[in-house]
Amino acid sequence: MANLIKTRETELKCDEVIARVVQFFSNEKWRCQSQSEKIATFQGRPPMPWFLILLTLIAFCFFVIPGIIMYFFVVRKVRRFQNLVVTTRAIPGGSDVDINYPKHAKKLVNRFLGSLPPHRSESVPFEAATQPA
Repeated sequence: MANLIKTRETELKCDEVIARVVQFFSNEKWRCQSQSEKIATFQGRPPMPWFLILLTLIAFCFFVIPGIIMYFFVVRKVRRFQNLVVTTRAIPGGSDVDINYPKHAKKLVNRFLGSLPPHRSESVPFEAATQPA
């Protein structure tokens, strides 16, 4: 599965962002795999689609061999751990936050980035900054 990347600038320092990241994603059932001053890596599993569970159970009940094949080639592949990596970089007045995440974590990442205070340059709308006084 292809990973997606989101970036946001915030007024928080790198170590403050990493502390918030660890607290936020640990509460959301992601396991912290590694952590440093500027990078945090989490492992998580995608939600299992109900139709795959149902097809696997039907295959096991009626046809044992297809059930085994379904389990090994489909269910185990879907249930693999996927990584979510948060990288911070210091910029003047705050930090730049990059999140590399799998598709199923999109809402969670958007919620986290929305909870970060914006960078000072982002807080002034572009139109207001360009209009003469």
